[in-house]
Formats: sequence, structure tokens, C-alpha cells
Amino acid sequence: MRSFGTDGLRGRANVDITPELAMALGNALVGVLGPTIAVARDTRPSGPMLAAATVAGITAAGGEAVDLGVLPTGGLSALVPRLGLSGGVMVTASHNPAADNGLKAVDKTGAKLDGAPLAAVEALLGTPLVHADAPGGVRTLGDAGERYVAAVLDVVPRGRWLAGHTIVVDTANGAAIGLAGRVLGALGARVVALGDGNGERINAGCGAMHPAALVAAVAAHGASAGIALDGDGDRGVLVTADGQVLDGDDLLWLCARGEVVVGTIMSNGGLEAGLAGRGIRLVRTPVGDVHVASAMRTEGAYVGGEPSGHVLFADALPTADGLVATLRALAPDPAALAARVATLPRFEQVNLAVKVGAARVPHTDPVATELRAVGARVVVRPSGTEPVVRLMVEHADATVARDGLERLRVALIGPA
Repeated sequence: MRSFGTDGLRGRANVDITPELAMALGNALVGVLGPTIAVARDTRPSGPMLAAATVAGITAAGGEAVDLGVLPTGGLSALVPRLGLSGGVMVTASHNPAADNGLKAVDKTGAKLDGAPLAAVEALLGTPLVHADAPGGVRTLGDAGERYVAAVLDVVPRGRWLAGHTIVVDTANGAAIGLAGRVLGALGARVVALGDGNGERINAGCGAMHPAALVAAVAAHGASAGIALDGDGDRGVLVTADGQVLDGDDLLWLCARGEVVVGTIMSNGGLEAGLAGRGIRLVRTPVGDVHVASAMRTEGAYVGGEPSGHVLFADALPTADGLVATLRALAPDPAALAARVATLPRFEQVNLAVKVGAARVPHTDPVATELRAVGARVVVRPSGTEPVVRLMVEHADATVARDGLERLRVALIGPA
């Protein structure tokens, strides 16, 4: 049985993520969710092939595929319930390089597939395809981009509140190409676009994973702020006018309200302490926005997210959307952004991804135990999206954190 990771199926296009797998997923979704399944994709070169295979699986099962074309994950999640569809597939490897691809699935509400429906889909991925007596059809939605822009404008502050401000936006050569700029323009901003071209360079030195170009562009254009998205547009980071890069923890701090905010095991301890000072409790979950969304429902939280920039709101789109999150954090006045975020305390947190098999994770246990004994917070976990083990050490003392990370790295890779 093929299992979804922290954010769907992901790997090397045409090696790990094959047309056969995409076809099987489309086929399975018709059986589990119902007959009408939307398909969207990002801009990477393997996207059309895998989208076509997904459509083939849907129609082979007698379902109707609704082709949304190139669209952010947030667009897929918004349009599925608005169109009354049974579910949807996003063909994307999110922040991964162009050679990778992946498959995410959402249910009829637009939320990431989870629980029993996800288990049922996973169980079908290794079984023979269902072939209906008569194949289904394909419907192309030509205005999906316009509908996404409208959905975003419905859930961010209204009016032309960005008038007089220059905003630089880096869409990582990905799914939000052209769309993010239209949203910002509708809000009154003068828009400078980066990463707005060739999908073969999706996430390459640009976007939320590589904000250096955005920092430089904000300075060069005297911009009030910068926004960087990833390949499928579901994560976002902000850059202040003075060049500070703000991650998902900063966005949670800026958007927090109510009694509870949901974060993950990777959320900075300073965020937890700062929220406590405001009378807000931080609830931590495992990594993955599916876990964040589940805890938000359980806790009745308004906002939740990950340091990576996946941020969800109870009253916004069904999945994380980087543009929604950054615009909500930026409002009401971009000029006040740096001062507002300066109130967030930060503990020293150091992270590293090590290319080593998960079997070596137990080798870090003695080191982790020693670090926790001196008050450090330690996370060692195999990635759910890449073939690496991720390390994190956090402590109020930067030396303890940095030395601890090096000790964990050595424990993972073994003696030199």
C-alpha cells in the first residue's frame, strides 16, 4: 500500500511519481469520494503528464474530471466546494525542485484528505483500476484563475488599503504566476513581480525557500514589503521594508487572536512564551498542515500554522494559502510591520537536514536525552516530503543550541 507523507505523495517525477500512480489516485478518488473530481497543477514540466494521467484514472472509473489548469493549492481547495464537486487532486511537489512532483488530494470541503477516507484511498492505490462500463468525461474550467483571485479577495481585508505602497511578490516560477500580482493590484498596490516565468526553474533560487532575491528587490524598489510564495502557493513568507524575513511563526504572532493558536513541534519556544504573555495558549501538533487543521477544529482555534509558512485560518480558504496568510499579517498598515513583529521573543533555534536513512535516527537518542536534560528542545524526524532526516535544537543559549545540533549531526552520520 502506498502511503501519503506529511503533504501527499511526493518524489522524483516519472520515477517515484509516475503516470500509473497518478491514474490510480484519480481512479481511487472516484470510488471513495464520488464522481466529480477537480485536477489542478503547478508549472513544473512533468505537471501536464501527471495531470493527464489523473484525469484518465478519473474518467476510466466513470467519473467527471474538472480541469482547473495551473492554479495554487488554495485555489483548488476553494473551488471544489464552491463548484459542488466530490474532491480534487493537486499535482505539485510544492517547495521541491523542478525534477520532483507529487499528488495532494482534498475532499468535498476542500480540506486535505485525512482519516478514514485517506486510508481507503491509500488501500486502493495498489489494486487494479476500476473500469466503468462507459468512461466519464472532462470539463475544462477556463476561469479558474479569476475565481481564485476572487476567493482570496473575499477573505483578506477589503478595499484599496495597499494604495501608495510598493509590494514585491515572488511567485517562485510557480502556480501563483500572474495571480498574486492581480490580487495585490486589486488592493491598490504598485506590484513588482519576481519568479514570474519559467516553470523549469520552479523554486530555484527564488520564492519562499530562497528569499534573498526578494530582500534585495524590496531594498532596490524602496518597497513597503515583500511576499514570497512556494511552487504551489500554499506557503508564504514576508519581508519587511528593512529586510527582515518573517516566517510562519512571525505570521502566527501577527495574526493571533482568541484563546488558542495551533503550531507544531517546530514552532519556536519564543512564540509560545510570547503568546502566553498575551493570554494565548500554543497547542503543538506533529509536522504537517493536516495535523494543524485537525487541532484547530478540536480546539476551536482561529489560526494555526507551521514555521515553513503554511498558515490556516478558520474563516479563510480550506487549506493553507501563502497569499492569504501574508496579506492578513501585513494588514492594516505595511509601514507598521517591522514594529509589530519586533514584539515577538525568539529562542535560538537551529535546523539541519541530513541525507541519511531513517534507520540511523535511534543513534541520536543519547545525545537528545543529554540536551533535554539541560533544557533544550530537540526534534529528530525523517522528512515526510524529502529523503532526509531533519534535526532541530532550541535553547535560550545559542551556544548550547548550535553545539547540540552538531553533536546530533555526528551521531547521525557516524564517525568521520
